[in-house]
Amino acid sequence: MTRMFKTVALLCTLLIMAAATGNAGDNAERTKQTVARIGTQSVTEDELDRAIGNRLMRIKTEEYNLRRAALDEVIAERLLASEAARLGISAEALAKREIESKVAPPAPSDLEAFYEGTKERFGGLSKEDAIQQIADGMLKQKIAQRRREYIESLRGTTTVKVLIEPPRTVVQAKGPSRGSESAPITIVEFSDFECNFCGRATSTLKRIETAYPDKVRIVFRDYPLPVHRGAPRAAEAAQCASEQGKFWEMHDRLFSKGGPLSDADLNNYASQLSLDMQQFGNCLQSGKHTKTWKSSQEEGMRLGVASTPTFFINGRMVTGAMPYETFARIIDEELDRGGLQVQSVASLTHR
Repeated sequence: MTRMFKTVALLCTLLIMAAATGNAGDNAERTKQTVARIGTQSVTEDELDRAIGNRLMRIKTEEYNLRRAALDEVIAERLLASEAARLGISAEALAKREIESKVAPPAPSDLEAFYEGTKERFGGLSKEDAIQQIADGMLKQKIAQRRREYIESLRGTTTVKVLIEPPRTVVQAKGPSRGSESAPITIVEFSDFECNFCGRATSTLKRIETAYPDKVRIVFRDYPLPVHRGAPRAAEAAQCASEQGKFWEMHDRLFSKGGPLSDADLNNYASQLSLDMQQFGNCLQSGKHTKTWKSSQEEGMRLGVASTPTFFINGRMVTGAMPYETFARIIDEELDRGGLQVQSVASLTHR
């Protein structure tokens, strides 16, 4: 296992070195580099970047995530090697002692249950071969998880400071929000009420609010996808509920459906929330909040949002319903950058 990680680490190191070398030579001339000529006029690389605007944000974020994953792997290998040297053993021996030996193989009952629920995926494989494949996969996942936990414990005993900067963009934090406007962390979510993944993210956001009291503000922005016909209407219903002080309550009920939303659903939820039904109905029929979601959607498109949910944590893009740990790591990094106390055990940056 350790040899495999060493190989990955070497490749990652080369990737980072190559990128750094290229950037060092290119960035100095970036604003002067000509990409087109129109008669006697020139168009520079810098002008082109400004014309593209934040549509490059997704690509820059993907590049950063790749470089960051590579850097984290290099750091992990260095930490393992350092700890092995301190103990006077090889890195391979350390990995076996602290990682592999502490992972139990999956229980037969778990394998059987997983197989029964997914056996159609295994085509012509025999049950025995399929279960062996499942066992191998589960064991690898458990080893990877244990390795992450052990690396995290090593990071907590030494100074590890990540210096590469993530891409950021300016996001308007306007819309229904929870948390103090003076909170050091602002999470702006672009979401769609008919999006199942957006619904799953609600529990993650609530967990974040619990874990980081007074540190996080969450702002909701509409981004109804074209494939979800009822999403624009649902966005307007939430704004109509907001007029009666019940946005977040309507927000939760809309996501509880987990699929297409009809006018009957919207009215049913409004009734459950004890809204003034005449006021709600008049608001919804007027279409007065159409411009609200359209403006939010246009802002999202300008920022490079292409799917939901998409989040911006202090301007850092996070795409998809990522696990709590992903959000916690970024929040911890932002708190650390601001010289504030890191609160989560998921921190990957230590002073």
